[in-house]
Amino acid sequence: MSDGVLLYQLHDQARERGLDGYRRMSRAELEVALGLAEPPGPTVVETEVRDGLAVLTLRGGTGDNPLSLEVLEQLADEAERAAADEAVRVVAITGAGDRIFSSGADLAAVSGLAGDEVTSRGTAACERIARLPVPTVALLNGHAVGGAIDLALACDWRIASQGSKLRFIHNELGYCPPWGGAQRLARLVPPGTALRLFATCELLSADEARQLGLLDGVVSIDRLRGRAEALALRVGRATKQSVAATKPLLHPGVPTDAHGQRFAELWDARRAANGDGG
Repeated sequence: MSDGVLLYQLHDQARERGLDGYRRMSRAELEVALGLAEPPGPTVVETEVRDGLAVLTLRGGTGDNPLSLEVLEQLADEAERAAADEAVRVVAITGAGDRIFSSGADLAAVSGLAGDEVTSRGTAACERIARLPVPTVALLNGHAVGGAIDLALACDWRIASQGSKLRFIHNELGYCPPWGGAQRLARLVPPGTALRLFATCELLSADEARQLGLLDGVVSIDRLRGRAEALALRVGRATKQSVAATKPLLHPGVPTDAHGQRFAELWDARRAANGDGG
């Protein structure tokens, strides 16, 4: 392990050894490449349900919680399963530990795959999360890098712990956002601002991201779970059916007729339940 060794010192060691592409590696990847740490195990998804809140935790790597396609698909599976539970009102996605939400795409796991598979499978998984019938919140317990930002943007809300950073590393690695992040980001900020974040490979602090509108809140790490629990409690004041009907109406391009149809369905169902139907 390289506890106490600064990142620039790891870069110096990598340069001395002639390690290609070392500046594009995360700290954990550098440690493995330099023989200072064991190769990480695969990320797994852990699920916990309590008081209307389902928390899906990414746990893997050397604390970096990297995202393989299989992990994204498992995450979508677990999220759909949780959302189908009548008691669950909010689904939260977070990372293990207090340093990194996720280091993004597991490049070692996807490097041998064609680009179409990488983007289609990952995009489909993020879209499944985006279209859940219950609200979703990304709890950024630490840094979000590259594809992890795509995942966070697929959630309805994003809350970060103080000290977290968002690293838009996609273009620096030579590709564009793989899983719908560019489109979703441009819905939150002006397209020119979104382009600047990607093209300059911006590193945003949580407070800067909050000011831009990318985050809905910034709290201390020990209050992160509590904020999600409070959200679930407040969402629980509404009926699950009405929230599920409202979410799709917020998507771009939904025709006005759909709004009226959803309202009428809920209205008539409540009338029938109250014995007011003719």
